[in-house]
Amino acid sequence: MINNIAFLKSKKIFINTQNFFKPEINCYFAETKSEIKAAQILRYKVFFSERDNKIIKLNFFKKETDHYDKYSHHLIVTFKRTKFSQTQVIGTYRLLDQSSAQRHSGFYSENEFNLSKLLRNSGFKNMLELSRSCIHKKFRNKNILQLMWKNIHQFIVNNKIDALFGTASFLETNLFNIESELKFLNSNFKMPKNIAVEALEHCKVNLREEIDTEQKNSKEIIKKIPTLIKAYLRLGAYVGDGAVIDHHFKTTDIFVFLPFSRIKETYLKKFSNK
Repeated sequence: MINNIAFLKSKKIFINTQNFFKPEINCYFAETKSEIKAAQILRYKVFFSERDNKIIKLNFFKKETDHYDKYSHHLIVTFKRTKFSQTQVIGTYRLLDQSSAQRHSGFYSENEFNLSKLLRNSGFKNMLELSRSCIHKKFRNKNILQLMWKNIHQFIVNNKIDALFGTASFLETNLFNIESELKFLNSNFKMPKNIAVEALEHCKVNLREEIDTEQKNSKEIIKKIPTLIKAYLRLGAYVGDGAVIDHHFKTTDIFVFLPFSRIKETYLKKFSNK
């Protein structure tokens, strides 16, 4: 017994604490209700609190939700400052695959756009809707967005997705401020007629006919287009016909459609986990 005690006293135990205080970022699909709730809270912060100073500080407990959340996949990015810190959701993307949409109440985009031609087309039978993309303002950089897209790319490959689509937004409801950009997008990136998606007639905004984007500097117009929309266009995306003002989110929405086959190999390599 004495020898055992002596051995225990003399044995040195080394614990590597190097990673205890190293920040940790992970990206994966939410598996629990609490993870989805954290994503919904982040959505509320980004979509509402950041843009409206009148909202009271208790908004930490508020969530942005709808019934599509129940049958969607929620990609989240988590952050821990140290091993002892609480996990924080700092980024999220909502993915809704075609089979799930058809089994339930359709796609979110159908609230604003007529997708009938696209959904009837035999060339695209396994599409994926992307929505509710947001990143916490303290972490808003290309690395976080690229991390999410690596996981989205893996989902696309694993599930043999043939096209991506969704609504993308201008943080503006005054058409006078964004008419040139909207006309430019509709003139230069319009979807093929056989799959054309159009804004629903009862909510479609009317753009002035006299706006002529050809007379304006296209580089200046492109600079004003939201970063996410420009990213989709670089990947090879098309734009649907027309735009819709979303009074709830205080945005002007367009429809974006991206066949997977149009994404260039150079971009696919960036998204690949290999």
